[in-house]
Amino acid sequence: MTPTDRLYDTLKSAGLDFYVSVPCKLLGDLIDRLAEDKSIVYTPVSREEEGLGLACGAHLAGRRPAIVMQNSGFGNSVNAVLSLLNYYKVPVVFVVSHRGSPGEPIEAQRMMGGAIADLLRVTEVACVEVPGQSELEHVLPAIALARREGRSIALLLPFSYWAAQ
Repeated sequence: MTPTDRLYDTLKSAGLDFYVSVPCKLLGDLIDRLAEDKSIVYTPVSREEEGLGLACGAHLAGRRPAIVMQNSGFGNSVNAVLSLLNYYKVPVVFVVSHRGSPGEPIEAQRMMGGAIADLLRVTEVACVEVPGQSELEHVLPAIALARREGRSIALLLPFSYWAAQ
């Protein structure tokens, strides 16, 4: 089973049924799977804040939303996270490729890669680091806890997660 297959199965097991995504090379296979899945609602978006607005509306309509993006996009989302998701206690699952983590070939990605953990902490978005497929076992209980608490959670997937692909 590929890392994408395992991640996809884990997200489905969590009951997530509404996805938005911003393009990302590392998450491309997952995004393709979501686009083909007729049992969920999937919408590609051009900006992360747009996706969070849609995710919030989906939550209000009874859906379980997730946004798929790279960590640089989280920086674009800080205001929406603080003034929308956190303020109204909307639990969104962030599926985040950790660009700038060890193995990153693009130097410009390393600055945000080094800042993402602090940004998640400051914005009070819970974080589960998933450096390999075995750590996916921590995802379901973490998502359930975040939902009960009415807070968002990020699944942070570094380059090491995709190494088996």
